[in-house]
Amino acid sequence: MLAYPFLVSDIDGTLLNNRKEIPPLIRREIAHYRQAGGLFTLATGRNFTETERFIRELDIDLPVILCNGALVYNPATRELMPLAHLSDDLVREIVKDMPHLSRRIDFFVYTSHHIYTTRIGPLSSEGLQNEELKLEVIPSFETLLNQNWVKIAAVSDEEGIKELRRWLEQTKLPFTFVQSSDHYYEILPPGVSKGAALQRVAEQLNLSTKQAAAIGDHLNDLPLFQTVGLSAAVSNAHPEVLHAADVIVPSNEEFGLSHFIQNHLFRPPRQAAR
Repeated sequence: MLAYPFLVSDIDGTLLNNRKEIPPLIRREIAHYRQAGGLFTLATGRNFTETERFIRELDIDLPVILCNGALVYNPATRELMPLAHLSDDLVREIVKDMPHLSRRIDFFVYTSHHIYTTRIGPLSSEGLQNEELKLEVIPSFETLLNQNWVKIAAVSDEEGIKELRRWLEQTKLPFTFVQSSDHYYEILPPGVSKGAALQRVAEQLNLSTKQAAAIGDHLNDLPLFQTVGLSAAVSNAHPEVLHAADVIVPSNEEFGLSHFIQNHLFRPPRQAAR
């Protein structure tokens, strides 16, 4: 019955509505897909703490891709597996220069289980509304130098991000830099992406990535689109994501994920009967 037996969904702007809820229609359609034999999981920039309630609500039992591919959580074993960390050299360079960068930029350091910051500006505060975070405000990132950093999130307006880009280009240290929402950018270990993590997960499930479908809304979802057999962008997606997707579905407010499952993941009845 299924044209694509494995479905991977982004969370924010895709699975969730604008109130950060999973609509009942989306829950029912995911359940329908799974009852037909489909495998469903999530791929998100969130860490485990931020994602845990959605894993529980959907009763996900497959590995979940976290921190844009730097971590994978296996609900069956409750194991959180880091796939990569930022290098000590990059971490020390960033900590050394953070005080000299624009006050427009708020930095959030992610370890496997925790998020740390030294400041929460207006843009960050707006984005944190209605979020259940274990966020710790600390006086200096120097206290974290001996911990494994899986990513650094930078929240700023356009001018602040331009400054950050210029500085990162000067460091000449290896990292991945990706935009995951309008004002939210991430510094990741080199080679880390949702797509690379999906390849690891698919291997564990003895599936080809071309048997997988993915749906998302922002630039951090592009590596997923390049990896899977069928990609979908919700209509509220970033223009580059809309251009890259195989299909465009209604927005997250209009149950785009449900539309994708109903209209693209099930084989037509005549095909299924052959």
